[in-house]
Amino acid sequence: MSQPSSTLSNGLLRHMIDHSRDAILVVDKQQMTVVDANQSACQMLSYAHTDLLGQALSYIECSLQDVFFWEGLHGDAMETQSIVAESEWLTSSGISFPVEKSVSVFSEQGQDYYVIHAEDITHRRQVAEGQVHLVAQLQSSLDATAEGILSVDLQGNIINLNQRFSAMWHLPDDLLASRDETRIFAHLKAALQDADSFFLNLQTVRDDPNLETEDLMTLKDGRFFVCVSKPEFLRDRRVGRVYSLRDITQMKEAERSLVAARDAAQQASKEKSRMVEALLISESRLRRLVNSSLIGIMQGNLNGRLTEANDVLLQLVGVTRSEFIDSGMNWLDKASQDSHASHDKALQEVRLHGQAKPYEGEVLRKDGARIPVMVGLAQLEGSFEEWVGFVLDLTEQRKADRIKSEFISVVSHELRTPLTSIRGALGLLENGVAGDLSPKVMQLIKVAHKNCQRLGVLVNDILDMEKLASGKMVINIERFDLVAATRQAIEANAAYAQTLQVRYRIMAHPEQAWAMGDSVRVMQVFANLLSNAAKFSPTGDEVEIHISETSGSYKVEVHDKGPGIPPAFREQIFKKFAQADGTNTRQQGGTGLGLNITKTFVEKMGGEIGFETEAGKGTVFWFTLLAGVKRRDDRVG
Repeated sequence: MSQPSSTLSNGLLRHMIDHSRDAILVVDKQQMTVVDANQSACQMLSYAHTDLLGQALSYIECSLQDVFFWEGLHGDAMETQSIVAESEWLTSSGISFPVEKSVSVFSEQGQDYYVIHAEDITHRRQVAEGQVHLVAQLQSSLDATAEGILSVDLQGNIINLNQRFSAMWHLPDDLLASRDETRIFAHLKAALQDADSFFLNLQTVRDDPNLETEDLMTLKDGRFFVCVSKPEFLRDRRVGRVYSLRDITQMKEAERSLVAARDAAQQASKEKSRMVEALLISESRLRRLVNSSLIGIMQGNLNGRLTEANDVLLQLVGVTRSEFIDSGMNWLDKASQDSHASHDKALQEVRLHGQAKPYEGEVLRKDGARIPVMVGLAQLEGSFEEWVGFVLDLTEQRKADRIKSEFISVVSHELRTPLTSIRGALGLLENGVAGDLSPKVMQLIKVAHKNCQRLGVLVNDILDMEKLASGKMVINIERFDLVAATRQAIEANAAYAQTLQVRYRIMAHPEQAWAMGDSVRVMQVFANLLSNAAKFSPTGDEVEIHISETSGSYKVEVHDKGPGIPPAFREQIFKKFAQADGTNTRQQGGTGLGLNITKTFVEKMGGEIGFETEAGKGTVFWFTLLAGVKRRDDRVG
């Protein structure tokens, strides 16, 4: 029977091709140029039909894999089947987009052509990438959850498990990689105490797939898991089962602790009556003890309102017990305004550390008198909102300090005049004013002169310490050139270094360093640090001074190559009368006040001071001063 012939005209066929949703290109097999294209192809590539004809296919395709595709296609004998592949095409404006092409061969009048049907798969790729991203997000969510998740299909094959599940069961990496259900479940079974019971429940689930279960699992290592399983559905169609495991070991431990606590509470309740009576007696004794204390004791909240106060504190502020009971009292109302900041800072320390360093302030008594006190705060045990405070009256101590200060000042000033005369006379004798003296007498005069100088330094240091302690030391902050001051200090202390056969040398430094401070006190700082470095430097060595600028301040470093500071002495280095026994400090002399005075001077000028040391290699003492504002007329001197 003969095949029926098509009744369609060429025009209708052309209409169908042009209105096809796919882009269609006809390519000369030999020249690989476009000989025909439908409207969809022209629209897809943004070409006019006449511009697209004769265009080389290599100008349209931009993927490297297309080169290998056509080479392979030329080498293979194609019949009527189509070859499908993905490619990247370029529009006339140079924009690339992905396509899926289906290539078949057509022959007419001895000429071979490739017929390419192409579909823009940009949206398909976006959907696929979105699905991949969604899957990644879901997996990340699974891995981030605190529960172990395992999903299986209807046949019991493992579909997915998260990192938490793997960590809970300590699954080896090779076992995870294999996804061997038999081995994985064998591993789980080996970890359980009563594995048979749990796996019997699994069989129950297999018999009733819609069942939801919750099981308590006890592991051999002492942990406890709760396992919840539910069927998994996709569009109302059951596709598998999800197991969710939660580690409740801590909950179990808390439960055991609660049981133990309950037993203890029951035991304690039997003794409650006796304890209450003992507590009342203890409270009475404690109240008598608190009220007989020489220190004021109070209990308050974060707002400063006192809930308890002993008799000493009430007498200190001039409030009677009945007034306290009737009207209460706020500690901030009784403390001077200047003390409020110290009290707030102490409360912050109490919140952080449970207690605060004592601070000094003043209490305003009812009669208007201002009483100096020292206050210590600590957190009340068992409460985050209440604190207990201890208030010490410093009136008598201040009187004693004032008497001591006046005594030291008088004695020091009275010593200065005779010391100056004695030191001058000994200096004259040492310089030969009285003629030649015997070596023995001259040695005695030198020893006496040296000790007199040391006594003078001690008196000056004591006076400085007393001025600093009493607040009488005047610090004049001004702008000065730190480099010039350093050179001046080296020159002023060079003679002392020569007696120890040591030299001072200024090393790295800026041309000028305009700093803020008291230039006179800075010279004292240099004198203490330079003399200290010279004492401990080896004979014939150099003490190096470095000046650098760092973030709004200048840093001065004094390097020596001495034996270093012993570890046991490092915490006391800046304390009063601090000298390290076992070194040559005592032999070289010193009051033990110099570094303490130096630290006080530097801090009062707004700077910092410290040191770095290494046994056998030397020590670096450093201090900083705030940088001054640079002026337009500053010149290098």
